[in-house]
Amino acid sequence: MKVLLSLFFVLYSGICLAERVLFDADWRFFEGNPKGAEEAGFSDAKWRKLDLPHDWSVEGKFSQKNPSSDRSGYLPTGIGWYRKSIDVPAEWKGKRVAIEFDGVFRNSTVWANGRKLGTRPYGWISFGYDISELANDAQSITFAVKVDNKLQQAARWYTGSGIYAHTWINVREPIHIPTSGVWIRSKGSTVSVDTEVKNTTETAADCMVRTTILDADGKAVASRRDSIAVKPGEVESVAQVIELSNPFRWSPESPYLYHAVSEVLVGEKLQDRVETRFGVRDIEWKPGSGMWLNGENVKLRGVCQHQHAGALGAAVPEKIIRYRVQQMKDMGANSIRTAHNPHTPEFYDICDELGIIVMDEFVDGWNQKARHDYGAHDFVKWWKRDLTDWIKRDRNHPSVFLWSVGNETHGDVVRELVARCHELDPTRPVTSGASGSEFMDILGVNGASEGKGWFDTLADDRVFIGTENTHTWQTRGYYRSQTWYRDGLLPEAVSIPDLTEKEVFTYDWADNSKRTNRKQFYKSSYDNATVRSPARRMIAQIRDIPNNAGMYRWTGHDYLGEAGLASGAWPFKLFSGGTCDLANFEKDLYFLYQSQWTSEPMVHILPHWTHPVMKSGTEIPVWVYSNCDEVELFLNGKSLGKQKPGTKWQEMQCQWMVGWSPGELMAVAYNDDVEVAKKLIRTADEPTKLDLSVDGEALSERGNDIVQVRATFLDAKDEFYPYGENRIFFHLGGPARIKALDNGKPNDVEPFYGTSDRTGFFGLARAYVESQDEGGEIALIAGAILGDKKLVVSNKVYIDVQQIDLRGTSEPASFEVFYTTDGSTPTTGSKRYDGGFKIPLGTTVKALVTDGEKRILVMEERFAKDVGLVWEGGGQDGDFGGEQAEDAELSGGKISNAGKNYNGSAFVDLGRKKGSYVEWYRENDGDTAEMKLVIRYGGKPADRKPMKLRIEVNDEGKELSLQPSANWGNNWRTVEVPITLKRGANAIRLVLADSRGLLLDEVDFKKP
Repeated sequence: MKVLLSLFFVLYSGICLAERVLFDADWRFFEGNPKGAEEAGFSDAKWRKLDLPHDWSVEGKFSQKNPSSDRSGYLPTGIGWYRKSIDVPAEWKGKRVAIEFDGVFRNSTVWANGRKLGTRPYGWISFGYDISELANDAQSITFAVKVDNKLQQAARWYTGSGIYAHTWINVREPIHIPTSGVWIRSKGSTVSVDTEVKNTTETAADCMVRTTILDADGKAVASRRDSIAVKPGEVESVAQVIELSNPFRWSPESPYLYHAVSEVLVGEKLQDRVETRFGVRDIEWKPGSGMWLNGENVKLRGVCQHQHAGALGAAVPEKIIRYRVQQMKDMGANSIRTAHNPHTPEFYDICDELGIIVMDEFVDGWNQKARHDYGAHDFVKWWKRDLTDWIKRDRNHPSVFLWSVGNETHGDVVRELVARCHELDPTRPVTSGASGSEFMDILGVNGASEGKGWFDTLADDRVFIGTENTHTWQTRGYYRSQTWYRDGLLPEAVSIPDLTEKEVFTYDWADNSKRTNRKQFYKSSYDNATVRSPARRMIAQIRDIPNNAGMYRWTGHDYLGEAGLASGAWPFKLFSGGTCDLANFEKDLYFLYQSQWTSEPMVHILPHWTHPVMKSGTEIPVWVYSNCDEVELFLNGKSLGKQKPGTKWQEMQCQWMVGWSPGELMAVAYNDDVEVAKKLIRTADEPTKLDLSVDGEALSERGNDIVQVRATFLDAKDEFYPYGENRIFFHLGGPARIKALDNGKPNDVEPFYGTSDRTGFFGLARAYVESQDEGGEIALIAGAILGDKKLVVSNKVYIDVQQIDLRGTSEPASFEVFYTTDGSTPTTGSKRYDGGFKIPLGTTVKALVTDGEKRILVMEERFAKDVGLVWEGGGQDGDFGGEQAEDAELSGGKISNAGKNYNGSAFVDLGRKKGSYVEWYRENDGDTAEMKLVIRYGGKPADRKPMKLRIEVNDEGKELSLQPSANWGNNWRTVEVPITLKRGANAIRLVLADSRGLLLDEVDFKKP
């Protein structure tokens, strides 16, 4: 189906020069690979109709069988096609027309009327194709885009699949400024502007390039005109230098933006006009003291961020990008590293506007890091073109301060990469995340710089940046008083004392029978779950070490993928290292950073004060984060004394050991003995109701838009109930749809899309509501059957329904609720709900919500011993062994539990086929390390001769002879083998080297 010509008359009426038109609407999509889909005559009438941007992976279901695996979030990938047909407007004839894509993941091939325009393998690059000939000759054009993300894993984290960013049609005169053809930079009050002019005509052109500088109010403050002759078919560039009088400077505190209007004239006729935003700022990088911005020493308080955003996948709406960037700025961050690839163009625009410094990163690896990533297949052929397009696209942004060309990777290509960056932009230095460090302008180091004593030997010959540290984990709302190290207490790890001699918190997501390894625990919010160092120590190092220009926490928000690194893989789906969770809810860690990085008086208490199964008098470590001079803590109105937040990392938090008793905790913060901030938390009773609110901006009055709705569990006194996990059911009225639902839970594998209900997670849930093009009132209704699922807190159940107007003011609803407790389907003849009621364990409560004659919600909640949180403790991580073979990648063998004394849930029988293997992925975020690989194996061949096993670490191998065990499957032996783990991704493969069989139980990694 073609887009009506009249639409383009609306879009293009009045075009006399150039137009860049958003091309997102009315595409057709099909997940699969139909034959002939590139041809103009192919019928796509049955395909799904949608608007871009789009990510089909995030719309799918989580599954262990999906080849994306734990590294990319267990979501489906594959091949997808997009098609769109248009009538060609008369205004396009004789013009230069291009279709442009801001981002497609990945391996995209584009056709127009069956003619192949080109292929771009890299999924994080912007590109375009000229379609002028077609636009001039044809009356209609059918675009077809094939996106091939079949080969997995495509990266070490979630990538998404599809045209995840905007598309554009760019219509220009034959003499014009090409895409990314303006380059602006400044020094002092001098602005240098290079403008390219392309002549696609058959005759030479004498052009005039006129550049006008506008201030933030649109007032012209300077201009310059220069002549340039451009031969037919050529591109020429004119360099202009413009002086500004007392320019406003761009900085994180005052992100002032100018506009450069670049115009090309031939005679008196205007051929092209391009407007470019830029900022005036001076940056110096000084060894020994770091970065200087406009004459002031500025520490980089950074976070790393991936391109995607939780339930929204890779196709992140601009409003959500802005919310998340502002969220980081409100925390006190002033910089973001685009780990490990360029982000969509609007991200940089937002950072320009909000005053966020960007470390712009090109690529993860120069060679293979994930099995089928860019480094494995396409880097060698494509890096020069991709890097050129990337730098030319982003170099006008004042927020971009430096280029990063790789992350924990290796290769001789490093010299060429750095040289090409300098050639394209000599104004910015080049760094990397611990890659080719000796060739970098700025030394970037990842996790290795977290180790104790690392800074003692740091030289002052170059500026240093901690490109990825620190690595800590937190699960929102979860606490443990005992310290947890991901890899055990490494020699270089900083000692973090346990907060109590014995663990005082007992609630858990499951007991050990539901876990397969020692990582499958939630992580404590006390800043005591880490690899080497707590976050507090990193904060102190940024502040106190002169040659530490700054550090980038891993990460700002939780992200899908890399679930095996610290959470042990399925059912865990994400990496929980963010200061905010996957659903954009702030964790306690967020407020630690805010207490150290901001000046507006604040105070925050952890943990919450609701502990229904805790013994009275149990001493709880109560931490208070504040940026004020002094804090006083009150328990039930009685002062527990004042404390001053310290500057040493161990003293940044004020800590009181408080005997547990129900009631209220209040922290009062003082500056100069005057109260300036206060925080009050109270013990909550069982949940009785929901509260709905909007985070961020509300919906616009018309048009497509999105809003984030927060659902909060409350008790009868309106206190937050921090264990809320009941299912919330949603109903939407008006021209809108529920785009996705989330809760931030690390191990919730329900789909984000195509559902109208979601469980809460530690008292919160999230609904993303997307309005449609037309206007009208929009209201969201949410209901839940509320109570402790195990009936330990209370055996009373409540039913609540709430409504929030998202646009306009709707008529007040008259909700009625009818329910059953015998398993039957509720009707309007069932018992009417008029207040909380008691139930026995094993009851399923069902409810019907009506508004007059209209059925609004049908809800169900089960209360039983085998559902919900474990209250009395689920076991310890020490109850497990090493990295289990049954959780690793397997080829040629099988998982078996036909034996005894094995660790984990099973073991792997490699059978008798030579070449069968088990492969583990091991991420090393520190320096190259010598390790001992401890292999636990079994087997007893009939000849009782040693069994042959080949160990391959990053494709370098050695063969072992293993002594047989006493029998098959019941007795196990261990052997230690020295190995070397390089920085970054490591593949450890154990291969059967003969045909006499072998059983593998687990491996473990130890320092020699």
